[in-house]
Amino acid sequence: MKFKIIALLLIAFTATDSVAQKKPYFTNGGDMIFSYGLATDSAGNDVTSNLRFSSWYHFEEILNIDFSKSAGFIAGIGLQNVGMITKPSDGITVKQRAYSAGIPIGFRFGDLEDRQFITIGGAGEVMLDYKEKVFDGNKKMQKHHEWLSNNTNLLNPSVFLRYQKKSVYICAKYYLLDFLKPSDIHIDDVSFIPAYPKTSQLFYLSIGYSGKGKSKGKKINEPAPKKVNLI
Repeated sequence: MKFKIIALLLIAFTATDSVAQKKPYFTNGGDMIFSYGLATDSAGNDVTSNLRFSSWYHFEEILNIDFSKSAGFIAGIGLQNVGMITKPSDGITVKQRAYSAGIPIGFRFGDLEDRQFITIGGAGEVMLDYKEKVFDGNKKMQKHHEWLSNNTNLLNPSVFLRYQKKSVYICAKYYLLDFLKPSDIHIDDVSFIPAYPKTSQLFYLSIGYSGKGKSKGKKINEPAPKKVNLI
């Protein structure tokens, strides 16, 4: 019932818009990510976390379908470097990240012609490339790297809210499942942290750039120019 009401409101909103609809077009860009993780240890105790910054390698390719000048739909592909930094005990720091390949979809609302709008949506993401580093103070103790690792939830859906003005945007994203699966974290050949972390909620804020797409062809409702005989 709620879905029907939302669909009817969307249809009514776009139907009352007087601006011609454009053909689909693409935009592309990338962002800088500031991520933070909420983690607990095997006993369920909260673990200290640090803010993590990442700018490489991030990109997106988005298909835009504008229903009107005020509402539209997006779908695309993207690659992002996401992760968290935690301190399970005094002096020990664990850095865990994964390259995520995602398929975002969403709806845009605002002034699409002047490129000032919000996007609400979600994404299905696959954690492709996992890397883990363990530090004792400033000394790197262990490093672990693998593709399609059992250390992460391989498939992780996310939801996001994004505000864009011209070509610059701010995005907030939250992952619906734990980012990591509990696994033994080795500090050295003898010492390890068992089943860590027990839970690992991941979210981030990002600042990015999205290049303006250009539609090909004429607007759908745009009349053809009249031919004038100059002779």
